[in-house]
Amino acid sequence: MGELILTCDRSDELQRYEIRRDGPDRWTIVDTLTSLPAASNGRDLIGLTQVDARDIADELNRSLAEGRDPLI
Repeated sequence: MGELILTCDRSDELQRYEIRRDGPDRWTIVDTLTSLPAASNGRDLIGLTQVDARDIADELNRSLAEGRDPLI
């Protein structure tokens, strides 16, 4: 199975956080600057449902766009 990467925000802008399928029905939020899983509170954002991953990645990208630190 090929790797599936989705951008989350529906705008045309490049997004820092994207979601990537990492197994059957499991998704990871990827920081496109590092190509590594995003992390919050010492926890990698991996093994999420697609809905949760998309919602979290959208909020991280929205926080960045508004000038807030997205991972606090």
